[in-house]
Amino acid sequence: MFDDLCQMALRQTLELVSLTDEKLRGLTRRKLSREETYREVLGKVLGGKGRRGPSGIFIATEGPECTCCNGRVFHLREHELIESSDEISIDPGSSYALGLLSVEGSGDAVAVNWMDICNSVDDFQVLFHPQVTDAMEEPILNFVSSRISGETTGVLVAFNYPGRVTEYDADVLKSAATVMGSLLTVSQEMQETEQAFHYTVSALARACEAAEEDTGKHIVRVNRYAGALAANMGFNTSFVEDMAFFAQMHDVGKIRVPVEILLKEGPLDDRELQIMRQHPAYGEEIIGKAPRLMIAREIAIAHHENWDGSGYPKRLKGERIPIPGRIVKVADVYDALRSRRSYKVPLSHQEALQVFREGDERINPAAHFDPAVLATFFKIEKMFESIYESSILKLGLNRRMENRKPPGRERRKG
Repeated sequence: MFDDLCQMALRQTLELVSLTDEKLRGLTRRKLSREETYREVLGKVLGGKGRRGPSGIFIATEGPECTCCNGRVFHLREHELIESSDEISIDPGSSYALGLLSVEGSGDAVAVNWMDICNSVDDFQVLFHPQVTDAMEEPILNFVSSRISGETTGVLVAFNYPGRVTEYDADVLKSAATVMGSLLTVSQEMQETEQAFHYTVSALARACEAAEEDTGKHIVRVNRYAGALAANMGFNTSFVEDMAFFAQMHDVGKIRVPVEILLKEGPLDDRELQIMRQHPAYGEEIIGKAPRLMIAREIAIAHHENWDGSGYPKRLKGERIPIPGRIVKVADVYDALRSRRSYKVPLSHQEALQVFREGDERINPAAHFDPAVLATFFKIEKMFESIYESSILKLGLNRRMENRKPPGRERRKG
C-alpha cells in the first residue's frame, strides 16, 4: 500500500510537470483565466479514473490584508471541475482547514483525518464553514489544505479522499497549488506585457496616420474589415486575431512621407508619386524583423501589390504576395473609396461595390485583387457597409457631444 501511494504521487507529480510545460508554451499568445487554470490543473491531475483524488475542493483567493477568503466549492467528476456553490466568504480564523495554514511552521500542505482529532464524524463537521459542508452534500471525512502563492494568493482545500489522507496526498496538492500560482503569475505578467505591446503598436499606427483627416477611424475600420475577411475565408482563430489587430500597420511607412505630399489636393507628380510608393518599404523597415510582428511586416510591404504583378514596391504576382497583404489590400481600397480625402469625395457603399465589380480609372478588380479574397468580400459586403456606417455614426455622435459642451475659460497668456 505504501509503495502504491508513492508511485501514484510520483505519477501525479510528473503529470503536473507535463501540464506546466504545456501551459507555459501556450502563454506567449494568451492569458490563462483563473477558472481555466483551476480546471486544467485539478481536473487533469486529481480527477478521473485511475487517480487518487478528492470528491470536492474549495478554491479561494485571499482578500485585502488576508482578512478573508472568497471562493467556491467544486466537485471533480471524470476530469471535469464542476462548480457546486455560490461564492463563500470565510474568515480564516473561523475555519479549521484554513486556520491551520496560519499556524507558524505550517507553510506546507496539511493533511487531516477525522478520527485523528475528533470522537465522531459529526464533531468533525463543525470545524468547517456551514456553506462548505452544505456544498459538499456529504459528511467531510478528511481534507488536505494548501496555500496558493504568487501573484494571485489563495487557498486550496481538498475534501474526502478515498480512505485516509496521507502526506503523499498533501505533497500532490501542494504541487498543484504551486503550479496554479506559478501559471497565474506568469500569465498575469504576460498579459501586462501583451497590453503594453498592443498599446505601442496602436500608438505607432495612430501617429503615422495623424496628418490625414479621419484616419484614426480609418485604421480601426481596416482592422475590422481584415478580421472579417480572414474569418470568413476559414483561417484559424490566431490568424484572424492577428489580422484584426495588425492591419492598422499597413501605412506605418507614411511617417517618412512628407506631409505636403500626404495632404496634396489633386494628383501627385512623378517625383511625389515615387516618394509615396516607397511607404510600404519604409513600413517594412520600421516594423523590423521581430517574429511577433511578422504579419504586420507582410501587411506593410504587400498591401499595394497587385494579383497580376503590376503593383508596388516589389511587383509580386499571385500567391507570391503574402496573404495578409492580399486581405488588407481589399480592406484598404474599400475604406479609401468610402472615405473623404483632400483629393477625392467619398463614395456610397453601392458605388464602391460598382468599382469592385467593374473597376474605374485606377482599379482593375480582376487584375488587382486575389480572386478568393474578392469573392469573400462580395459574400460579406453588408458587413463592410455596417462597419463603415457604424463608425461614421459614432464619429457624428461624438462631434455633436463635443459641440454641446459648455465653453471653458480661455487660458491666460503669460
